[in-house]
Amino acid sequence: MSITFGPFAFATTHLIFIVAAILAFVVAWLVSRRSNQRVADSVFNVLAVGLIVARASFVVRYFELYAEAPWQILNVRDGGFDLWAGVIGGVLMAVWEIIRRRSILQPLAIACVSGVLAWGAMTTWYDFKYGDELWVPEIRLTTLDDRQVWLNREYRGKPLVVNLWATWCPPCVREMPLLEDAQQKWPDVAFVTVNQGDDLDLVLGFIQQQGLNLDDMLMDYNSILSNEINSFALPTTLFFNADGILIDSHVGEFSAARLQQAVDQIR
Repeated sequence: MSITFGPFAFATTHLIFIVAAILAFVVAWLVSRRSNQRVADSVFNVLAVGLIVARASFVVRYFELYAEAPWQILNVRDGGFDLWAGVIGGVLMAVWEIIRRRSILQPLAIACVSGVLAWGAMTTWYDFKYGDELWVPEIRLTTLDDRQVWLNREYRGKPLVVNLWATWCPPCVREMPLLEDAQQKWPDVAFVTVNQGDDLDLVLGFIQQQGLNLDDMLMDYNSILSNEINSFALPTTLFFNADGILIDSHVGEFSAARLQQAVDQIR
């Protein structure tokens, strides 16, 4: 679910989009050499407008949450984008580019379609590997009072949010208050935090120091869950519906709006 380059970690879905965009620019450069048209500029405009519209649509939908922390609007790393709004914005921008220069129709279409096909192919592969086929992992974890539980059995029959974290991870710590609030806001959803690799005494001290009040905190001493889902970036959050099927995932720190979007999907 994530890929790590040295100290940097990226969600696989984000890398898929980046690779597809790069491919579109490469194709635009190649067709520009044959058609003597500046296609890359138009591709950039289409991409930029699509992203801006997708982000604006998401912010408008969850404006009440962003109003509490308006600086989060610029934090695009939270993954808050509306796909279809972005597609519509990009298509309209492409039409405008063609109206301005009709001769660019064919090369622009080739470049954009190449990027879309690449994104679709890689997304299909990702969904096949990690999408709706992935159920709650069948792994045994430990409660804070040293009781053994099976993750896939303990919370069966209700929507489930699983947050992988560690005490040394600042973004993980910043997410904890949002998870506490969510626990109170959606009592029908199980919010489970699974610590990756820390010592129990360290975690207990951390909980006391931070004044945390999360109902379901589990220990994963050997980071089995990280290995199971192939994500070693923290925090990573998984969203399962009541049938135990993975509906959404998020790598990195989430915002209140992004959390609500994902919870709405599993409820």
